[in-house]
Amino acid sequence: MTRLTSAVFFAVLLLTFGYGVSFPLLSILLEQSGVGAARIGLNAAMPALGWLLVTPFLPVLHRVFTTQQLLLAFLVLSLMGLACLALTTRFDLWLLGRFAFGGGLGVLFRVLEYWLNATSRSATRGRTIGLYAFFFLLGIAIGSLSQPQFGTAGLTAFAAVGVPILLGGALLVRLPLNRPPSAAPTDEAPIRTTFAAAPLAMAAVICYGLFEDVPAYLLSVYTLRVGLGENLAAYTLTAFALGNLLGAVPLGVMSDRLGRTPVLIGCATVALGVAVTLPVAAATPQPYLLSIALWGACAGALYVVGLATLGDHFSGPALISANALFGTIYAAAALLGPLINGSAMQVWDPHGLLVSCALIFSGFLLITSMLALHRRVPNTVN
Repeated sequence: MTRLTSAVFFAVLLLTFGYGVSFPLLSILLEQSGVGAARIGLNAAMPALGWLLVTPFLPVLHRVFTTQQLLLAFLVLSLMGLACLALTTRFDLWLLGRFAFGGGLGVLFRVLEYWLNATSRSATRGRTIGLYAFFFLLGIAIGSLSQPQFGTAGLTAFAAVGVPILLGGALLVRLPLNRPPSAAPTDEAPIRTTFAAAPLAMAAVICYGLFEDVPAYLLSVYTLRVGLGENLAAYTLTAFALGNLLGAVPLGVMSDRLGRTPVLIGCATVALGVAVTLPVAAATPQPYLLSIALWGACAGALYVVGLATLGDHFSGPALISANALFGTIYAAAALLGPLINGSAMQVWDPHGLLVSCALIFSGFLLITSMLALHRRVPNTVN
């Protein structure tokens, strides 16, 4: 790992510490104000809407602006959104603030992920992306674990979000990150080609995008509604993030050695099992948090290994376009996920959330089975 990559990972740690504080903070504030699960889900969908609107234009933006200019622009946008969240309690303005705050940070991370994918060797790409996920989730875990210390009243809690994000962003924009190669023409990396070359990467990011809001926002609400208390609700994201960060590097290395497909299938199977058994584990705090940590390791690997899979199939200009499509699909799924999961939780309060999760992971396994059958059919015919 080079000094430059190490500095990027340290900046990611600072950024995600602040981001981690924001997850339980915003969910608890909405719950305390009496907002229903469906409206919490709508608020949680706002960052994904920002990603969806901006990510398709990243190839053009990469061609026109330097990496530092892009990072600075999205950093400023996120801090403006955070200021909006801190200064008002109106739900409609919170939608706007969440759109700018989460959307700006999300696109900033998409820019970094492209840079990491483009500068990694295939033999170690899983490890590199796994290390990125490790530092990303380490910051989330420490931030969400620290949130109860900052409380939920006044501007102190929001300062705990904004200061580390400002410091991490300032470090990033000062690093000598090379301008990516020119984006490919629009007909060089069409959607059909990307899906055909890396279908499991696309299926994995759809699955993770649909699921992502659950640990970040709705799982803390689920925990409150099964009677496990506010402090434990704040620690659910920490448990998920710890599982994710502890599993990211080993599962990334495993995908380098055993192949991306077996790791993706195995992780989705375990994640489905956790979704089915979590109501039983919720009887006591310790098994509940351990189950959530296992969920984090396996569900999080879908994004990590899926992103590494994308880097295996594309390089140079084509990787910019494929990475933008990957991010766009992820954003679309992440936009739908909170609406679907929040509505499921409201229809069957609270266990409808886990039914929705089980269907998401079952869908991924069904897609992998169909792809495997499709590959075997020509051999049978011939």
